[in-house]
Amino acid sequence: MERWFSRITMFWMLFLGEVQSQDWTKCSTGCTCDGNKMSVTCNGLKNVPNDIQKDAKKLNLGFNSLSKLSPTAFHGLKELTYLDLDSNQLQTLPPRVFDSLTKLTYLSLGSNQLQRLPEGVFDKLTELKELSLYNNQLRSVPDKAFEKLSKLETITLDTNHWDCESCDILYLSQWIRENGDIVKDSSGSYTDPDGVTCQGTMESVNKITKENTFQAGCPTTTQQMATSPASTTTTETMTVREKQTKPRMKIFQEELFSKASIFFCQVIFTQHVSLVVIHILAEIPLLHIVCVVRKP
Repeated sequence: MERWFSRITMFWMLFLGEVQSQDWTKCSTGCTCDGNKMSVTCNGLKNVPNDIQKDAKKLNLGFNSLSKLSPTAFHGLKELTYLDLDSNQLQTLPPRVFDSLTKLTYLSLGSNQLQRLPEGVFDKLTELKELSLYNNQLRSVPDKAFEKLSKLETITLDTNHWDCESCDILYLSQWIRENGDIVKDSSGSYTDPDGVTCQGTMESVNKITKENTFQAGCPTTTQQMATSPASTTTTETMTVREKQTKPRMKIFQEELFSKASIFFCQVIFTQHVSLVVIHILAEIPLLHIVCVVRKP
């Protein structure tokens, strides 16, 4: 009897331990969850589910029908390290939609229909190591779009509509030249510049510069600085200085001219030169007036 009771007790202990080691709650609709819901994969979706496990680390939303993202789509998923949005129908991204994903190391936006990227869209992703933007409709990227991605090891940019006739391409061109070792080709054919070519001409984007192409009309660094707040202050300061300097110079010139004209008139009158000669010599109106006024 005691042996039977001990076996029953052991069975219940094992059963309860098994129950505690598993998450028996339901996974998000249209999704499957593995590893105690740490990895979530969703299929057949038009919108991102709002009940995804908050402590999920991996979220695979590739090959769905997502055409847009809610600005708060990922705000609660602060533990994510992997986010796959590959092969959807995304045309735009809402500003700051990724800001809460500060632990993200992998982000794929490849094979969508993205035409532009919001300013600072990747600024909070300081842990990101891999970024895929291949096979979209991007014509350029915002200035300093990748500046905060100091840990980036791989980026794919090929098969886009890079507009090399626009000044906006200059940032991307320079960035690729400086980071060419991490720019990869999604097709696997590693050719310079890894598939990142100008729309229409197939020229390498990394060879586009203001000096050697049609970008000569783009704003120079000096002109760009003149439009910034700091340079505006400098410009205003210089203007004030010029306003302060010019009157002094003008006063000095007028005083010098006045003294010279007085001397000239004195010479004329001491030599008894007639007024007709004064009119002939004094072609400068001011000199003429001074001389006439000062005539004895």
